[in-house]
Amino acid sequence: MTSNQQHLNPLSIIYFIFRHSWDTLLLLIIGSGPITRWSTAIGIAPLLGFSVLVLLIILWHTVRYLCFTFEIDSDMLTINSGIFVKRHTHIPYTRIQTIQHTQWFFLVPFHLEKLQIETAGHDEHGPEAVLPLVNERVRAEIERQRTGNAEPAPAAEHLTEQLKPIPEHADYEINPHELNIFALTSLGVFPIIGAGFAVYGKIQEAIPQKLIDSLTAKLIHQSAIILGAIGLLIVIISIAGSYLTIVQKYYRFRLNSTNDQLKTEQGLFQRNSVTIPIARIQALRIKQNVIRQWCHISTVQALAASSAGDDEKSNDLMILPVVKTDRVFDTLHPFVNWAPTHFSQLDHLAKRAYWYFIRNATLISLVIVLPCLYLFKLWGLLSLPVVVIAALMGWYSAANTGWKIVNDQLILQDGHFFTRSQYVIPHKNIQSFLFVQSIWMTHTKLAHIRVNVRHGNGNQLIEIRYLPEAVGQQIFEWLKIR
Repeated sequence: MTSNQQHLNPLSIIYFIFRHSWDTLLLLIIGSGPITRWSTAIGIAPLLGFSVLVLLIILWHTVRYLCFTFEIDSDMLTINSGIFVKRHTHIPYTRIQTIQHTQWFFLVPFHLEKLQIETAGHDEHGPEAVLPLVNERVRAEIERQRTGNAEPAPAAEHLTEQLKPIPEHADYEINPHELNIFALTSLGVFPIIGAGFAVYGKIQEAIPQKLIDSLTAKLIHQSAIILGAIGLLIVIISIAGSYLTIVQKYYRFRLNSTNDQLKTEQGLFQRNSVTIPIARIQALRIKQNVIRQWCHISTVQALAASSAGDDEKSNDLMILPVVKTDRVFDTLHPFVNWAPTHFSQLDHLAKRAYWYFIRNATLISLVIVLPCLYLFKLWGLLSLPVVVIAALMGWYSAANTGWKIVNDQLILQDGHFFTRSQYVIPHKNIQSFLFVQSIWMTHTKLAHIRVNVRHGNGNQLIEIRYLPEAVGQQIFEWLKIR
């Protein structure tokens, strides 16, 4: 039985306008000269000419809205769009891989949300179908039709077969106390602090010099205290901003699994939910920055063959924003059944290999330090701590490099910018493997290994550097076994 064609909610006109806001702004800039000359020539106010242009833009997007329809029938979802060139997208329910729905808080009373639907043959630039603003009933109906046709898509069959039976249902909701710790231990506060001082510098430049001289003369003896207080205020505001951003983003984060589907839901002002087959998860990433290592908490993300991710610029699907490190796999295993049951003791680099990481990081830091010394003379000495920080980053990377083959999984660990990442990769999900060795490395019996797994619409490269040559060969031989 086929339903009648349905339109989006009329508020979608606003969505179309804002989605093309840059195009609209460019059109207004380009048209400003001709509109002004034309209006002056016929004796009307230029404002009226611009008003006519704005009305034409609104009319254009209104026509787009009227031409955008969708149908939900028993076999597939059909989306019709286009004004001059008609486009009909047919999506069988058995081919749907992920459904992502986003709902701003002001849309909750109207039960409206944005839907993004992706299939196994998804476009590399985004999902096949986007319904900008529809009633929640639309998603419920698509989900009902999708689960009612339970045959797996051909592209996922070979993955599904290899999965063990999993619990029919599992639930997790973030602990408010752990969320507070997670928000307070974010390294994201440092870029915000830098931006805060940059803004303060711009504000200083905007203040008239006479006013600055007057204040300086009155407060000359308290200048250090005032500058310290301003710096402290910037740091406090930055920490508060970082904290509130993370808390609202992961507010009431929920994770649940039903049969072979994983669903996440999060957000205070904007509730964002993603439903994805577990078979689409290619690898697991357990992350800790150095502060969270001290606090013994971790973050778990999934590298998924899907464009549905944690945000618009990342395809990392958040599974557990914060969890006690010793409870990671106990908490994770009910949702991803192939996840290990416990952390494995990894093999690490020999101490002599640390030098290569420290050397490389220090050489990169000289790109900043040497120009500062040349341009600013004595003041350039203030850049020398960058060398120390770089050396510490190199040591941290070396100390956190590790690897292990456990049953049918490859576990790799690296450290970048004081953040440790451990990857758990099933053998079947490794797309390619590179064994890299320079001429000089042949003498030291060291090598790099590079593993590629599918991630989003592209590829995730995981590289372990300066490990023993024999270990690289061992991993290579293991990968050849099918």
